[in-house]
Amino acid sequence: MTSVSDDFSDIYDQHIERIYRFVYFKVSSQEIAEDLSSEVFTRVWKGYEQAQIENIQAFLYQVARHVIAD
Repeated sequence: MTSVSDDFSDIYDQHIERIYRFVYFKVSSQEIAEDLSSEVFTRVWKGYEQAQIENIQAFLYQVARHVIAD
């Protein structure tokens, strides 16, 4: 049985490059894109255990759009 942190680690490994590219395309700054990508995964981690997420990729992009807007 895998732990929540193992599951989240797999999600991070599978999606970090795509989320980073998405954010970078929007902000055109490597440093800002790195910071915002980190913030995306921090926000997702905080709600991961409680949320009923059916499509993690769609959820990540939704959070990324909100982080960029903030």
